[in-house]
Amino acid sequence: MKKSIFIALILLIQNATCIFANVPDMEFFLPTEYQLISELDEKDAQSFVKDKKDFIEKCEFLNLQVLDGREFPEQKVLYDRMRVFSESVNGEKYLWVLLPVTRNEYDAALQKNYDWIPKYQYLLALFREKNSKDELLFIMPTYHFSSDFYTVNTFQIVKGKDRNKGIIHYQNMLGYDDLGNHRISYRETKGQACGTVGALYFLLDDDSRSVEFNKDTDFGFFPNNWNTVFFIASNFLWELKKPLKYGLQNAFDHNPATSYVENTDTDLMRIEIFARIGYISNVKPFEKMAIINGYAANKNLYKANNSVKEISTYSVTFLIETDFEISEEWKKTKSLLCESDNMNYQVFDFSEPFYSVTVDSFYKGTKYNDTCLAELNLFCNGEWLFGDIEEK
Repeated sequence: MKKSIFIALILLIQNATCIFANVPDMEFFLPTEYQLISELDEKDAQSFVKDKKDFIEKCEFLNLQVLDGREFPEQKVLYDRMRVFSESVNGEKYLWVLLPVTRNEYDAALQKNYDWIPKYQYLLALFREKNSKDELLFIMPTYHFSSDFYTVNTFQIVKGKDRNKGIIHYQNMLGYDDLGNHRISYRETKGQACGTVGALYFLLDDDSRSVEFNKDTDFGFFPNNWNTVFFIASNFLWELKKPLKYGLQNAFDHNPATSYVENTDTDLMRIEIFARIGYISNVKPFEKMAIINGYAANKNLYKANNSVKEISTYSVTFLIETDFEISEEWKKTKSLLCESDNMNYQVFDFSEPFYSVTVDSFYKGTKYNDTCLAELNLFCNGEWLFGDIEEK
């Protein structure tokens, strides 16, 4: 039975020299990991990729097929500017690889008109050390343009107390219209840039996996046959010079100082999450939910922004109409009230399983109209999915 999964890109190296303990500029690419990574020196970085012909071939493939290098032969992967970062978590070692790719002539002209567009587009890759070898998990393009979207892909390692639970791939997109003359108009809500997000959470196991190009999405290379959790959420506040500042990854990073901040006309939000093992009929329901409300970095920010007041949960029935069509029937299972001034975890038990969470109302902030959620965790199959928490 085939299992679908998304994962982050991380890389591993033995006996390599690290330059410093964390890499502030990598917050732009890996906002949940940058404080945990160390950069390898240039010699060790080049040594790492030297004999990895399969990895280089996959990078060239993505440049040609996803980044449209076939149409723009001047577009090149800059291997001499490659950066490699190590990360050790719960006894496991990973390496992240960041590869700049030059922009084609049109995108380069566009970049000169907008200071929030970085000079390069990038390939982001992840390896895991396994049996003294570097196992490739992902390769993904990021900060690149397609016909209608500016796409920023990122990854997150979900960390439990004693083991790593999985890797989440987030696809963040800013829709835009081409106005001609190297000008664009990006999508806005309430006068602010508006990002869309979807994510795929790959649940780690000990089996080695081959990676394959995802032909259905044209995203990049992912491990095949891993169990996955798929989720989508309401649009979020897109900060042009720092697109991931208020992204969905903040709700699953175990850091109350960061928050997922919606950007919708109603200031409400919805999150749908499906824990899938195999096919659609094996979607697993959730039994508990835990949240940290609002923008919980400090009391002033918490009071200044909207926080969640009423939440509803929903169950779903999938109706398979044909081999290619599946419809959904949603049913509200419970409504609950969140505490207004509680900046700690609030845990809710459910007698009836659920799949979707909606925010129906909010406590009004004193300064901003954005509704914020610092943390969200869900209990499924006997454990918390997004890292372990202490229940009180």
